[in-house]
Amino acid sequence: MSVNLSWLIEDLFTDPVMQPTSIMVALLLLYWGLAALGTVDIEFLDWDFELSIEADGGILDIGLVPIRFLNLGTIPVMIWVTVFSLSAWILSLLIHGRWAPDQTAGVVLAEACGMAALATKLITNPMKPIFDTSPPNLPETLIGKSCVVTSGSVTGTVGEASYATGQAPLILTVRSNSDEQLDRGQTAVITDYQAETNTYLVEAEHEETI
Repeated sequence: MSVNLSWLIEDLFTDPVMQPTSIMVALLLLYWGLAALGTVDIEFLDWDFELSIEADGGILDIGLVPIRFLNLGTIPVMIWVTVFSLSAWILSLLIHGRWAPDQTAGVVLAEACGMAALATKLITNPMKPIFDTSPPNLPETLIGKSCVVTSGSVTGTVGEASYATGQAPLILTVRSNSDEQLDRGQTAVITDYQAETNTYLVEAEHEETI
């Protein structure tokens, strides 16, 4: 049994069903071709999604959930759009050519884009560790961790401590969160971070008794 694919070649850019995704794929091929030749910067049109917008549990925070779910903000936009466009193009071909050839252009495009979004999510999931460039040792992640006093002492007004990172240790400006003074070499626990002064509050680490 032979499959007639002449409609695919002839109507790729004129068929109302295939035209949107075909044009997008063609533009992306042009973009990546120019990027490979060094004619355009690979980050051209690669917008930076800022997903750390602070919202008090409002509509804005809820609206970011689909963006996070689809890996936008973690995967570079142009890579995400490329995977999405190719997926939508292939799905449009399948829906229009084999699965439901009688559906209107709008219905096919909506179905293809919906399935392509989920396909892009699945395809880009393994890429997340590659592009997730969250800086390590953020202040809030150090709370509850141990550090070692390196200054002569730590009081409520002065003090430094080092935090082991597995590489070069972090030198932290610390303050005692009580009237207790900590001495050089003593292990302390970070209990809080004060962003306005870039200081960490610490207390002496007490060994648990059994």
